[in-house]
Amino acid sequence: MMPSRNLAPGVLLIALGAIFLASNLGAFDLFDYWPVLLIVLGLFFFGLWLRERPNYGLLMPFTVLVVTGGLFLYCQLNGWYYMRDLWPLFIIAPGIGFFLMYFLGEQEGGLLIPGSILLVLGIVFLSGNRWIGDWWPATLIVIGVLLLLRPPKSWSGDVSSVEGEPIDPP
Repeated sequence: MMPSRNLAPGVLLIALGAIFLASNLGAFDLFDYWPVLLIVLGLFFFGLWLRERPNYGLLMPFTVLVVTGGLFLYCQLNGWYYMRDLWPLFIIAPGIGFFLMYFLGEQEGGLLIPGSILLVLGIVFLSGNRWIGDWWPATLIVIGVLLLLRPPKSWSGDVSSVEGEPIDPP
């Protein structure tokens, strides 16, 4: 019986050699595919998570690197002017990461809050609606005005005293 051996280094060298040879022979420009390195690094983090499931924090770099690498690859192959419309994916990527950490981890409720905020903001910005793109700050103004107009939580309706002390009339 033959001893077992690790085939991964040999397969990796054959794959890298084939890629570099094809690039040298003009089949494609290797520089166009540099974002694939980000995707591969992200998949490495996913592989680490598969080996250490309790360490669900590894899902965040996996998500951010794969989404960002995919975005860069798309722009590299189709034109960087698409970044003008696709930049919200930088906000959406960690939002997805928080949700993956929640669903594949210990389901800590605190992960849903930043995940939801990032996803909603990213989707709003990604919507491409010119009106939303120009007028979204008005939403912040309205929310700020509503916060200023609401009564304080300790409001009792009695303005004759502050912290239990009577106010002397002038």
